[in-house]
Amino acid sequence: MTETNNEQIGEGAGGRSRFVIARVCVVLILCVWVISGYGKVTDPNSFVNTVTEHRVLDQSLYGLLWMVGPTELLMGLVLVFVAGSELTKKFGRMALLVSMCAVIGLSGYLMMVDDAVLRESGCGCLDTLERIDFGMKGDVRKTKLVFNGVLVALHVVALGQPLVFGTKNVVAVESGGDEGMDA
Repeated sequence: MTETNNEQIGEGAGGRSRFVIARVCVVLILCVWVISGYGKVTDPNSFVNTVTEHRVLDQSLYGLLWMVGPTELLMGLVLVFVAGSELTKKFGRMALLVSMCAVIGLSGYLMMVDDAVLRESGCGCLDTLERIDFGMKGDVRKTKLVFNGVLVALHVVALGQPLVFGTKNVVAVESGGDEGMDA
């Protein structure tokens, strides 16, 4: 394989570093899911009580709150596979899209919680990190929305890097796309 073809499939001229950046983003996202899920699995009552204090969900849904922690751990486990080998495959992209939609959905949920209740009880997302202020002067909603915005940005980078710098060029090389190379 020629050097030009290597560059086209993302193996030369910084191509690997592009995939490394996407994989680092996935690892950061999966760490958030694992830390969040671990806190809810080890102390499920705290999370359930926090969400109950929010008074946003119907009481019939409170029984499902016990499944949030294990589901977050499962999302972290799935993203381990995405970071390892599934980054450019449909499964990996779908897992990242589901993860990103969950983050956006949780942000929407936070918008429905009353400010005073949110300040008093916290959001229940990352119990250990909720006490960190991030310079937002105790505004839980702004802190969480900024944090979730960063998570969405990480998802966009993880989804976009392989699509922009890898898979389109791999298809061109695999199909014998040498046309235009002599020009």
